[in-house]
Amino acid sequence: MDARPQERRSDPRRGIAARVGLALVATGLVSAATDRREIAGAVYDWRSAVAFGLFVAVLLAAGLRRPVRGVVSLAFGALALGLMVAAFELGAAPGMIVYVALALAATFYAAPHLRLLVIGAFSLWTPALWLLAGPSLAPLLWFASIVALAAAAFALLDPRRVHPSDRLRRAGYATLAIAVVAMSAGRTLRVSGPGSTALDAIALVAVLALVLLAYARMRPSLRETTALAVGLVAFAAVGAVYIASVPYHDDAVVGPHRAAELLLAGQDPYATFDLPDALARFHIDVVWATHLVSGDVIHTYSYPALSFLVVAPFVALGIDDIRWVYLVALVILAVAAARHMRPAWRAPALATILGSEIVSTQALIAGVDPTWALFIVCAWLARDRRWLSALFLGLAIADRQPAWFVFPFVIAAVARRASANEALVRAAIALGVAVLIHVPFLIGAPSRMFEGILAPVFAPLVADGVGLVQFGVTARYTPILPRLAYTVLALAAFAALLAIVWRRSRSLVGAWLGWPLLPLYLAWRSLPNYFAFAPLFTLVADDELTDES
Repeated sequence: MDARPQERRSDPRRGIAARVGLALVATGLVSAATDRREIAGAVYDWRSAVAFGLFVAVLLAAGLRRPVRGVVSLAFGALALGLMVAAFELGAAPGMIVYVALALAATFYAAPHLRLLVIGAFSLWTPALWLLAGPSLAPLLWFASIVALAAAAFALLDPRRVHPSDRLRRAGYATLAIAVVAMSAGRTLRVSGPGSTALDAIALVAVLALVLLAYARMRPSLRETTALAVGLVAFAAVGAVYIASVPYHDDAVVGPHRAAELLLAGQDPYATFDLPDALARFHIDVVWATHLVSGDVIHTYSYPALSFLVVAPFVALGIDDIRWVYLVALVILAVAAARHMRPAWRAPALATILGSEIVSTQALIAGVDPTWALFIVCAWLARDRRWLSALFLGLAIADRQPAWFVFPFVIAAVARRASANEALVRAAIALGVAVLIHVPFLIGAPSRMFEGILAPVFAPLVADGVGLVQFGVTARYTPILPRLAYTVLALAAFAALLAIVWRRSRSLVGAWLGWPLLPLYLAWRSLPNYFAFAPLFTLVADDELTDES
């Protein structure tokens, strides 16, 4: 028997490439769903729930150390279903069938260990929506889009004998180029104006630079640094235009900004904050406030204290838009995560941020605070250092509620890596940090503080999001369950996943960070920002992708 097929089946690189490909597929699924919503001028509906349900299934598979049988079919099926659901709504089914058929042909032409990377590239290429149904793209962006996809296809399908590291580098840079054009194409849906041509030119230059860098003969460290810089410059340019062009329109950004102003005025934000007043301060209609099931507007400040403490110094300096702080946090997050990876996987990891329309729309446009994700990643990267890791973990849970779901998984990972005693010490330090941050506000208005911080968990807020509940809210023939039923489903799924990662830790990798937020798909409120960083978390927690493995 030929030994080469057996060698390929046992090659751990096949599992690594599969997991990276699945993270890219997941990113592309939700990005296409977000752009579909923008093109159609629709709200989140059952179609969004389908896309995010596929996202959850793909990321569950991405947490496994070795790909299970049928994972290629799962990923391609998710790609096809997600795109076809969007195409039918947009009236572009025939053209999308052709695109899906091309993706299928490329998948089966590729070497088996590269097939999920191929599916990831086709999934991330959301300009397919514009080609078939959406508003037309400017010529520069169209050319950039074609070059990026062609470069990825060539790198992954080139039949010549190519050193594996060279092939992965070329495919990774091309995938990052796809992320750049996907981000730039998404920008045209939301912002247009005199600077659009310049942004299109930046995208084209970034794509060409990444393709040339993939084949250039130069010092590896310089090439890696240059490639990451090219991608981040394009990301920062689009982010800057979003912030400069789109004013505040969501209570998620109004809350921390107004709370910081109250703090700087010598007041306790939890005691004096009122959401309708905060919205009025920024000239926003109260319709954008978070509502209760009764129809009333929530009045309390609904986030932990670090959410406004982080931005308070910048508000004091006169910065009138805290989304600039969030843009810097995202760039730092991208650099920290990418530099943690082995060189071959840095560009794909960066693509899960640049190519994610959830990151763009939620953090940069809506202004949903992403700093908790930066603290989580820093806590994970420093997990061999007790105090530093626990400090970052405490900052994360003191910043935003999604970090609360990641906290038990990180502590469980410490217990597996070190000992139960070490995990208890880390947990105690992290909780102590979070409590210390909130002590000043416990004195003034403890009841309002607890009422506000726990509102997303216990308050009867209106059903909302991109999860299972949307089938009951917007699907014609699906009943909506009681709020308690969704809560029980989400908590049961959370407990089950935590038990699985604890008992089967040797067969799992990225699950430690990639899985904790997925059960929120089953919750009464499953907002898209909850899932924005799950693909990146999956890669960050993958020990075979890092220099530590």
